[in-house]
Amino acid sequence: MKLIGEGTLTVLFFKVYDIRLLSDSKLFSWENKFQLEFEYRRNITKERVIDSSLKELKRQHNVTEQNLEEWKTYLEEVIQPLQEGSKATIEWNPQGTITFQNEGLKSVTIKDESFARSYLKIWLGEETSQPNLQSQLLGEN
Repeated sequence: MKLIGEGTLTVLFFKVYDIRLLSDSKLFSWENKFQLEFEYRRNITKERVIDSSLKELKRQHNVTEQNLEEWKTYLEEVIQPLQEGSKATIEWNPQGTITFQNEGLKSVTIKDESFARSYLKIWLGEETSQPNLQSQLLGEN
């Protein structure tokens, strides 16, 4: 995998995690396998990650309340409490699946392309709440 870009999510002056976008290609495309790698700089509860994820998913114009209810079930399955220094990876497969890997735990694959794309758009989509981080990940900065 080739590094496309990287950055740090900072909220209210607190560094939450470092993130890297890697892909089979030098350019980001939904047609290629890619992954987001996270290294956490703070302890974060499972509930906080799920709540933040749902809040970010709501920002997307194509996401419905029904989607959010269904996807919360996925998030409860794949999200784990995170400790400072822990690592996690989210991998996109162009066949429309998303795989979550938390350091030291068995990976979990979700076969729901709508969820997979929407979840990854939290960081990579036009409606992201973190446009500067998105630009860094896409190698535009």
